[in-house]
Amino acid sequence: MVFSPDFLELAFMALKHTILAFLSRQPLSGYEVAKEFVEGFGGCFWKASQQQVYAELSKLEQQGCAIYEAIPQSGRLDKKIYSITAKGQEELIDWLTQPTEPTAIREDLGVIGLAGHLVPSQLVLREIERRQKLHTEMAQHLKKMDEHFAKNLDSLELKDIYMHLIIRRAIRYQEDWVAWCDESLEAINRVVNNLED
Repeated sequence: MVFSPDFLELAFMALKHTILAFLSRQPLSGYEVAKEFVEGFGGCFWKASQQQVYAELSKLEQQGCAIYEAIPQSGRLDKKIYSITAKGQEELIDWLTQPTEPTAIREDLGVIGLAGHLVPSQLVLREIERRQKLHTEMAQHLKKMDEHFAKNLDSLELKDIYMHLIIRRAIRYQEDWVAWCDESLEAINRVVNNLED
């Protein structure tokens, strides 16, 4: 598959700005940034491997958008704690002032919708049930992430209100998937049962 330069630029720009956004909240090690994409807030909206994160942090440092402080560790490599620079903050603010565009839905289940009739319905049902479980678990994980914000709405700083709101958006996204899975399972089972009668 060949990706256009525009597509590749958008993909890397989103990763760059997501990392800068994390660093705008607090200094982090490369490991902590990578962990955000697996377990934390970053995983709600963007996927990035540890290798991609470290490569991007290195680029940000070379571009003067981030700096790091080396913390000595006994018997191990120094731990690098990255911070956003004034240039990095300017870059992020410039990006933040641009209009956003809705992201195209690139979803494997959409292809199943086109060609699912070629395989036994039990395979499709099993996949939708699996996805239903995944989205339910992610919604629960996000609600746990949002507990502190939701309980303290009246005393939150603006930066935490923004975080709360975007986590709420992610929760709704996951819950919408669960509702769609419910609807799909019911519709497919209805057709399958009618065929068997």
